[in-house]
Amino acid sequence: MDPAIFDTMRRIQAEEDDAKRAELKEAANERLGQHFQAHPAELEEFAFDLLNLAWADAMGEDIVPRIIEVKTVGLGDPDYIEEDLRGLRAYWQGKGGQILSDMIRYERAQMPREEMVTALDFHQDEITLNFWGTFDKLVGQAREKLRQLPVTRLIELIQASINGGVYYGSFAGSSLTDDQVDSVVEEVAAKSDGAVTILGTRQSVRVLSAVGLEFGDSVAERVFNTGQIGQYKGYPVVQVENFEDFTGNFVLPNDELHIVGRNAGRLTYYGNTAKVQQLSLPSFYKRWETARDAGMLLYGAEKGRIGRIVLT
Repeated sequence: MDPAIFDTMRRIQAEEDDAKRAELKEAANERLGQHFQAHPAELEEFAFDLLNLAWADAMGEDIVPRIIEVKTVGLGDPDYIEEDLRGLRAYWQGKGGQILSDMIRYERAQMPREEMVTALDFHQDEITLNFWGTFDKLVGQAREKLRQLPVTRLIELIQASINGGVYYGSFAGSSLTDDQVDSVVEEVAAKSDGAVTILGTRQSVRVLSAVGLEFGDSVAERVFNTGQIGQYKGYPVVQVENFEDFTGNFVLPNDELHIVGRNAGRLTYYGNTAKVQQLSLPSFYKRWETARDAGMLLYGAEKGRIGRIVLT
């Protein structure tokens, strides 16, 4: 990158005062826009840094690590779930007797590998005329979309896995009782060594306030959009922020509570950085694409470590 451009970017990023940073951005806006318009390879390099920052922010705000296991492996490495280790026995016997051995047995499943992706199209004039505004929009959109992906997939997998049985309940929200909630929560807790989390949107978790939800001290200080808001009979209750799709429909269900054991699943990230590329489109449009390899598996669904309550 041109040393003068690099120094300008460095000074802007290093400025801690918001007002002064805004002034520096405004002063350098036209110059940077013209430079990156003429040097698309440097623009892609800059986008790589910004978008990986957005990914890091998204991962930092992700509530999934509070609910199930999350780990990162090498980009090309496989990841396996090794579960249900059995076979070894310890026992009492008469002195001098023959000691019997066992074969160790366990279940093994390979984690899936998919991609978490997002992309944004914009006209090349947006870079020239409003460089910082365009990139702020790009990073803001990426952060907002990527932040929701892990918890959205978690809820999708729960809905696909639990549709009946003792780990499923359908109750009237207006007359919900703690006995009804306990009938599902305690079944999951028994299979999860008591390490379970109750998960739902604001509309769904609020029904617990009438049957035993105890709010944490920090709830009195601010309104939570995402994160743990309290406990229900000792079990943490986590509220997730809902959002609308392009047609205006809510993406997450507002009429369900999900009970998830800590040992119910895993989210694996492959590699520590996202892939970023710039594409040229017709009519002078550009597209920024970013992707990161990841996979989620709810291996505990068949073992009773996940529950679902539908509020009617």
